[in-house]
Amino acid sequence: MPEPYLTEVGWAGSALRVAGAIRRDDDLPAVPELELLLRERDGDGLLRLPASAADESGLITFEALVDVASVGSGGPLPGGLWDVGLAIGPPPAGRVVDLGPERAPGLDTSPRRRFLPGAVTVAAYFGDRGALSIDVGGHSHVAGTTRADGVAWDGRRAEIVITGHIDRSWLSMPVSGTLTLTERSTRRAFEVIAALDETGDRLGYRAALPVSRAFVDDPLPRGTWDVSLCLAFSGMHRELGVLAPEAAVDVQVWRRLRHVRVSSSSAPDPLAITVGRA
Repeated sequence: MPEPYLTEVGWAGSALRVAGAIRRDDDLPAVPELELLLRERDGDGLLRLPASAADESGLITFEALVDVASVGSGGPLPGGLWDVGLAIGPPPAGRVVDLGPERAPGLDTSPRRRFLPGAVTVAAYFGDRGALSIDVGGHSHVAGTTRADGVAWDGRRAEIVITGHIDRSWLSMPVSGTLTLTERSTRRAFEVIAALDETGDRLGYRAALPVSRAFVDDPLPRGTWDVSLCLAFSGMHRELGVLAPEAAVDVQVWRRLRHVRVSSSSAPDPLAITVGRA
């Protein structure tokens, strides 16, 4: 059976209009039964919405509306990530496919935003595999991992400098980047700004992590800190776990009138910074 492809994705008020087509073959009836499915990525939520279908010159065209302000039982679409699929044929024998990997040439793939009452951000976007999803609330969500290009010691400023890059083909240009460190035992968070630099399909990042009081009032406290990169774009936030590069840092830093060991992990482990002996 041919894969459905999208021809239109756009907002009409609080409703997201999704339209597309399926090339006809012998496996499909003249006008098959279709439903739009919204599947909660991090939960068990499943919403079935009606989709209209028509036979047009060898193509089965379809259209559906997702009113994010009033969906399902009448309330707004709950917060979280919702993946959009198309059910072809009645359940349980029907086939379910993701919408988005196949698209009409020239279809705009940039994120599309709307705001619900209470300043809730809703964005329709295409993920790294091209599938259409809806982000309600704009909260941070884990989006995989990325390996750092380097972890270096800046002795003049008493900082650990972390650099890396990601393939930016799956996201529009971020508004901001933050390097977030989470202490393993206490789950305390420590954040520093990550400077971003776009070059072609690569998005570079650089963050300087203070570990001495020589230049700042609040250096990274003692403990073992796992590193992640949070990118904010189009009202959404995606978190990438940072993997360690081959070379590691292992230095003695003067703080609180004594030397303290500061070290980092090395590949293939996730990147972690340890202040003091673990």
